[in-house]
Amino acid sequence: MAPVNLPWDLEEKILSGLPPLYLVRFRAVSQHWNALLNHKRFINNHLARVRPQIIFLTESKVYSIDIDLGGGGDVDPTIEMREIPSNFPYQATDLTHTTITTCDGFLFRDFWKQGVAIWNPWLRQVGWIEYVDKDFHFCGVGYDSSIPEKRYKIMGYFNCLRTVSNTYQVGYKKVAIYECASHALKLLDVPFKQWPNTAPMSLNGNLYWVTSNLDDTHYHEYLIRSFDFSSEMFETFCVLPCRKNHSRDEFVLAVYKRDRFSLLKQCYVTGEIEIWVTKNKIDGEKVEVEWLSFMTLPTSNLPKLINKLCGVSYIIFDKTLIMCCGDEETGAACIYIVREDMYKKIQIGLGTIRFSHCVYLPNFISVPSEFRQLRV
Repeated sequence: MAPVNLPWDLEEKILSGLPPLYLVRFRAVSQHWNALLNHKRFINNHLARVRPQIIFLTESKVYSIDIDLGGGGDVDPTIEMREIPSNFPYQATDLTHTTITTCDGFLFRDFWKQGVAIWNPWLRQVGWIEYVDKDFHFCGVGYDSSIPEKRYKIMGYFNCLRTVSNTYQVGYKKVAIYECASHALKLLDVPFKQWPNTAPMSLNGNLYWVTSNLDDTHYHEYLIRSFDFSSEMFETFCVLPCRKNHSRDEFVLAVYKRDRFSLLKQCYVTGEIEIWVTKNKIDGEKVEVEWLSFMTLPTSNLPKLINKLCGVSYIIFDKTLIMCCGDEETGAACIYIVREDMYKKIQIGLGTIRFSHCVYLPNFISVPSEFRQLRV
């Protein structure tokens, strides 16, 4: 029987629903499929369907963690952990100062005082950025969204000293922007006092993070602040939909459905978790942000999230909270899967207590040619 060629759009529909691991293998099947998997429309369709995973770093290895919720009922959720090839030009000297973050489908990994890797692990493509001035501290990645071409920039800072008197100096941070295409480092003369305590989140070209409102000391109001790479200015983006009832309550900001915010609040006293999401997509426009109360998890089984040494990352999927952080007692890396009728804790089998992690959408977007290419 002669082989039957499926219509192009049907092939695309079938392939875009498959897990990334299979699609990586299918690229070698034929030139036709390789061209299809590289097509912008296919990449966007696949991104709309793919489930987020967690990228997990130890001192020497990198892993992807897929979560299978089991379809409900009596089937327990499971995780599948795969090592990802990662032959970077440098090794992390201190995971306490190692940051991994995402920006528009790419992973950016900061190597303390060495450089930054831009990385698509599924395509095994890595670009390398090396600063001339090693005292530049990486903070986050974005781009100027006012122009059609994405030119990535890194926002960071230098630690400086200001002389107040003959015997007294005070420290401050001098904000700087590194332009990846031109390799130019530009100092910004912008006033800023509240530096992010954790790595800011990148969405549609801008950086966002949660911080307290210095003008509201009585009501414990908290805000989302942003850095706009178009104007190169810090701004107050919106007020959070809830306040702290205790000074050790914790807020964690994340991306929801690729273009919205989700906000996790944990009550320090009861351990109760509140999840809020924004109603509309976040595109950087200065409009009123409407928040929706998404779910409440009245559980005290989760660890306290305040001051987690290795941070907290989480995914909201189908009324289920999937969270990565350290164990309450040992600090060992764990995955927590929680919904109203279920709680499960899965310790990552490495037993490591020094790690870095982030949520990532697997994709087939090629690393831009402006970065020095490496092979992994």
